[in-house]
Amino acid sequence: MEFDWIEWYGYLASLVVFISLTMSSIIKLRIFNFVGCIIFAHYGLLTGLWPVAVANLSIALINVYYLYQIYSSKEQFKLVEAEVDSAYYLHFLSSNEAEITKQADHKSLGEANCSFYMLRDNNIAGILSGLKEDNGTFTLLIDYVTPKYRDYKLGAYYYNNSPEFLKDKGIKVLKTKATDKDHCFYLEKMGFIRTDTDSGKVYKKIL
Repeated sequence: MEFDWIEWYGYLASLVVFISLTMSSIIKLRIFNFVGCIIFAHYGLLTGLWPVAVANLSIALINVYYLYQIYSSKEQFKLVEAEVDSAYYLHFLSSNEAEITKQADHKSLGEANCSFYMLRDNNIAGILSGLKEDNGTFTLLIDYVTPKYRDYKLGAYYYNNSPEFLKDKGIKVLKTKATDKDHCFYLEKMGFIRTDTDSGKVYKKIL
């Protein structure tokens, strides 16, 4: 049987679109969906299926529009101190427990003495929680952002563009351990420097 590469090209487009819908990050979803739609549009042109080509090219342009909106929009960011024993803080941890406990277990979370809500346009987008020492070192146990806001803007803003938000809270040095490869990539992208120790990979950033 002769290999029909055009048919498999269509399957590839379907696979990329399917993968895009599994992404929790809006940025990744838009990018993968854009790529899938471009492949589908090309497939439509190759096979003479003009409705397929036009529809997917239109969706690709919509993805470009929303990606532009995400990267060009001027947003407001703010850190608000969170009481570690407050009802809402405990509710936030409980609601996002499955992902948060990948960074720190319940025992470690109970030892946290300093926490902040990360606000984006006055919406709680995530939390920073950990151990703050008198010398200004803040050991991060949790750096968690909800899926809706998981596009690196929060980390880039607080860690790189406007570190004074953290400095105003008496924090001079950030320290944390990486939990997986994605976490390592994120920390390095945010400017943390890695040090390998007996207990694992420790990342540090001086503000």
